Amino acid sequence: MNIDELVKFSNFYGGNTDLVLAGGGNTSAKNGNVMYIKSSGTRLATIKAEQFAEIDLSKLSQIFEKEYPQDDREREALVLADLMASKRDENDNKRPSVETMLHALFKQTYVLHLHPAVVNGLTCSSGGEKLAKTLFGEKIIWVDACKPGYILSKICYEKISDYEKQYSESADILFLQNHGVFIADNTVEGLGIKLNSIIDTLEKHLVKKPDVFNETNEDEFCKDIISLFGGCCVAVKSGDIDRFCENYQSALSIINPFTPDHIVYCNAYPLWIENAGQLEEKTEEYKSRFNKLPKVIICKNKGIYCVAPDENKLETVKAVFEDAVKIAVYSQSFGGALNMSENLTDFIVNWEVESYRSKQS
Repeated sequence: MNIDELVKFSNFYGGNTDLVLAGGGNTSAKNGNVMYIKSSGTRLATIKAEQFAEIDLSKLSQIFEKEYPQDDREREALVLADLMASKRDENDNKRPSVETMLHALFKQTYVLHLHPAVVNGLTCSSGGEKLAKTLFGEKIIWVDACKPGYILSKICYEKISDYEKQYSESADILFLQNHGVFIADNTVEGLGIKLNSIIDTLEKHLVKKPDVFNETNEDEFCKDIISLFGGCCVAVKSGDIDRFCENYQSALSIINPFTPDHIVYCNAYPLWIENAGQLEEKTEEYKSRFNKLPKVIICKNKGIYCVAPDENKLETVKAVFEDAVKIAVYSQSFGGALNMSENLTDFIVNWEVESYRSKQS
């Protein structure tokens, strides 16, 4: 295993916006008892060798042998402390990726975790698991949506252990509902072959692809939003968005989040308004409820409006929410949209780990 090779394929996949947005996704490589994994808050497109955390796998494995409290906050704080303690250098202040424990479960040298919209069209659909087994065979692992962190890692630990007992080989593809896909292989080339095969298979199953987005900051409503919020605003429209914005019911599949990334970068929920005249009133109600301003505003029969303090943050909000629209469209080919539950959304909103990731991006 060569750290330069890890950096190279991380940059390669991270630079493809069809595969990775903002700080999403992560990569790792193992060398004996050491695993190098992306640190939280870094971006695959630009990550450098020194931005990978070095994990002692023997220390990390002890997490799966321990008993932790049932209380979410207490449990996750203790697990995070043990995760930080598993680094080879105790003076290293980098925080390993939230999915470090999942990467360690795979026996292969390299692991690639991505959230492509077309893949999440499957993982965020009501027919996801059944279709995944139909399209890719029984020898893939499917994990239902659950609390991330220790709970998810423990479930994956059990699923991968059961797989290895049943098939007498190492698991290499794992789909996480409302999240994405993990791919493992002993070569970088093998990762690419498996990823391309998954995407090609899904694309052949599509009955509809997302319409092209049209973006403008010349929309008059953008000026009203900037006047109230400050910063920057862009209007996003498309044929799909027109259909989603017809009424509140039709917009629900893009109002409720699909994945943790949508929560981290766009807030848990956008602001829905029936007409432009409601902007100030509904914004105050939103602030009262969530203690923050919305990053996305959906106006009935007008479109989607993304707002942020500066152009860089605006580009992230826009790209990630467009991703949610794409997933909503792709999911129609796999049984229809399946958004995250309110309980799971609330857990992620209040999870310190995702709060940390949001602040780093």
